[in-house]
Amino acid sequence: MKNQLKKKKIILICSDGGHLAQIMELKEWFTKYDYLLVTEKAPSTLPYAEHYNIKFLKGRSKGKKRSIGFFINVLVNFILTVKILLTHFPKAIITTGSHTAVPMCVLGKLFRAKIIWILSYARVKSRAFSADLIYPIADKFIIQWPEPQKFYKKAIYLGSIY
Repeated sequence: MKNQLKKKKIILICSDGGHLAQIMELKEWFTKYDYLLVTEKAPSTLPYAEHYNIKFLKGRSKGKKRSIGFFINVLVNFILTVKILLTHFPKAIITTGSHTAVPMCVLGKLFRAKIIWILSYARVKSRAFSADLIYPIADKFIIQWPEPQKFYKKAIYLGSIY
């Protein structure tokens, strides 16, 4: 009997919309791993369940970022994240952000997973709050434009993932 190599487990996590579109640009690469895609539950994300190994987190609150609703969602997602990490113990967590990824990255780091943050393609000349939170613990922090290097000194500029 052939000894098959066990695929490394990874988690890809992101908010819906543009963040998810960027993660999906990596699908030819991530499908070679024992991957789990994690994103917000929304009408636009539900069809992904037909084709990908996916788990859903609580979607955005209707209020502003940094409102009480936002922080309640983060707390709920922390709890959901623990359940996900206990069932799919990854070697690495790859994310394009945003706030949805913060609990996964923090808890994943405690679980000794490597954290790879890919700053959103939309971030050309400004910082991102969620990226600022994870930057100190990220093992790799990748930017898609050279300009954010002034905010994130240890960032690696690799260009667009599109």
